[in-house]
Amino acid sequence: MSETASVRVGHCCPDAPNVDVHVDGEIAFEDVPFETISEYAELPAESHEIAVTPHGDDEAVLDLTVELEADRAYSALATGMLAEVECTVFTDAPGDVAADQTHVRFVHASPDAPAVDVRVANGGPTLCEDIEFRSASEYVPVDAGSYDLEVVPHGSDDVALSLPDTEVDGGTAVSAIAVGQANDDSLSAVFADDTQ
Repeated sequence: MSETASVRVGHCCPDAPNVDVHVDGEIAFEDVPFETISEYAELPAESHEIAVTPHGDDEAVLDLTVELEADRAYSALATGMLAEVECTVFTDAPGDVAADQTHVRFVHASPDAPAVDVRVANGGPTLCEDIEFRSASEYVPVDAGSYDLEVVPHGSDDVALSLPDTEVDGGTAVSAIAVGQANDDSLSAVFADDTQ
């Protein structure tokens, strides 16, 4: 049996239509809308050709080769505006999570937002800071429960995105992915389960 890796894709390009994701010439993910993160799919741990096309179209807006390592998990996100779209690949490695905790990371996929900090509202701790576009924080262990989170420009107290009543379950890992744009108030967050 060949070794495999887990791969999921995310559509984080605000002005792109629904897309199809082709792996080695075959459609692997079809009709993926903006703000959607797919489930993980198993692929052989080797080099793969990835092409992203508008749904039903054959002309790729994004072509790349990815090298997958065995027993690893990856998130491949289409980021930026369509004219400058790129595929940003993250390794999903939250580690061993205690039953009463969650490992949380923040992924910055908003093309016009500055570097940001993520903190617990009302004077709570800062969970991660200075996260730039197309980058992600480390995984941060937090106690399972409900949190009011805020995303602010790095070093600022101006709340760019409020995430009240964010529930995190014990024994799980989560990516909070900022999508949309700051300049048209479409900034939001998509939560993806990183638990393998």
